[in-house]
Order: sequence, then C-alpha cells, then structure tokens
Amino acid sequence: MGGLILLEVKSDDEFTELIECEWISYETPYNGFFQLYCPTTGTGSNARSESMKESTIRQLAWHREDPSSYWLKVVDEDSGKVVGGAQWNIHHSNPYPNGVTDTDAFWWPEGEGRKYASMALEQWFAPRGERMRKPHVLLNICFVHPAHRRRGAGSMLVNWGLLRADEIGLETFIEAAEPGIPLYLKHGFQLVDYHSIDPQVEEPSDEWKQLQQKIPPIRWAFMLRPKLGY
Repeated sequence: MGGLILLEVKSDDEFTELIECEWISYETPYNGFFQLYCPTTGTGSNARSESMKESTIRQLAWHREDPSSYWLKVVDEDSGKVVGGAQWNIHHSNPYPNGVTDTDAFWWPEGEGRKYASMALEQWFAPRGERMRKPHVLLNICFVHPAHRRRGAGSMLVNWGLLRADEIGLETFIEAAEPGIPLYLKHGFQLVDYHSIDPQVEEPSDEWKQLQQKIPPIRWAFMLRPKLGY
C-alpha cells in the first residue's frame, strides 16, 4: 500500500464518495448511533442506495448552512479512493445560547421511528447543552474504512482539528464510542464520564420493541482535551 493524503473537502461533488465511505465504515462494525442519523428506510432492493443518497444530500446541506463545519477526507495515494473522513466544528462563540433546542429526527418517516430517534437524540445532545455552551472545537464525526484501518488515517483526521484548536486556544470535545477511546486518549483527550442513550416509553408497541433491537442502548464517553498550556 502507498501513502495517505489528508485533504479538506472543498466541493459538493466530493460528498458522494465521502458519505459512501462513512456508511461502509459505520456498518463494520455495526454502529447503532449511525442508524439514528442515517437509517435505511424502505424495503426494496434500492432501499440502502436511496437512503444513502438522501443522507448525502442532507449532510451536505447541513455543512453548507453551518459556518463552523469543516469536512476532511483521507485519500489512498495508490487507488485515489477515500478511505476515511471527519467533520470538525470550530465554534468561536457559544453555539447553544438557548440550550439544545432542535432534536427532531425529521429525516425518519412519520411514526414510531421518528419518535424513537428524536428521543434518542435529545438524550445524546443533553450533555452538549450543559458543557459546550462556550467557544470550543468539536470532533463531530470521524470514520475510517474497515479495509484501511491501522494505517494512521484516524490520527491524521484528529490532528487536523487539534492543531487548529491550539492555534486559537480552545479546548476540544468529542463524544466517543468505545472502539475510538484509545485513539483519543493517545492524542491528549481525557475521559470525563460515560453517558447512555436508551429511549423508553410506557407500553411500547411492537414497532418500538423492534427499534430497540435494531438500535439498542448506546454507551458513549464524553471526552475533553484542555486548551494548550492548561
């Protein structure tokens, strides 16, 4: 294998391959939280591809609308293929002056699925509303294709944001799944505490129970890297 190149995503056309890599990365191993944001809806043979297309359009729109958003990709020099990606958010002011208010999973079809995903996202965002109400840098998304792990792509993606955090003197946050914790500890993050997502309702329907099986309780770590010099 050749080397890897880290690039900032500059054009809309780059998102198709980037988000395809995101899907493959979060499918191996299966990541329940990714299903909240990028569910496969429908039952036909094209359900996955159509759902991926929708999530590509949506994530691109979110990126365009958010001045704090920076998407990166890692490209394999030999194949020219995207093998990893990340989204960093650089907040020069408090992004939640009124707390976290928008947790409606509108991309899910109306019904139990949307209710389940919205409740899960409300639980996920609660610590942000408590701890991120100040200028900071956030590693929001980070993934590496399963065929290209342990080549250094993850460190390249992490270091990009940490260098910018140090340049402007801000602390950095990440909400980490268990497999990623060793990487972030290596790069100076501290484990603050753990949180869980587990939507519950009284007398759950059969559909709700199926969602609980598809997206079981999710445990994640809130991690902090202090600003340089502190």
